[in-house]
Amino acid sequence: MNSVILRCALLLIAITGWTELALARSYLNCPTKKVVIVDTTRGSSSSTVEEHLGFWIDETAKTLVLADGTPLTVHRFDDHWISAARGDISYEFDRQNGNLAYASSTTRDGAATIIIGSGWCKIAAGPPG
Repeated sequence: MNSVILRCALLLIAITGWTELALARSYLNCPTKKVVIVDTTRGSSSSTVEEHLGFWIDETAKTLVLADGTPLTVHRFDDHWISAARGDISYEFDRQNGNLAYASSTTRDGAATIIIGSGWCKIAAGPPG
């Protein structure tokens, strides 16, 4: 009898731990508007596009991953903010109100490209599609 109770207790602990791990990971769906400014010696141009970004947040590991599986380098991860970067793009996520801002600046062959984007994120079941 004690063996059965012990096995049930261990199974319950294992299920509880697995459930907590599953809840520790969530998906953020973020519709954004992105402005791209290109400045060259021949002139400047700009464009605005709507973009959907998605992020996997792992609370336990304190990691942030793009929907396509690309990991980001996390600089800050707390109850209020997540700051992360990938290459030349920096992301700032305000966990209190769901606002996302991102920016990038590059110069190549005499052309400067500036990207500024912002949007609002909400927790979703997973990537669309």
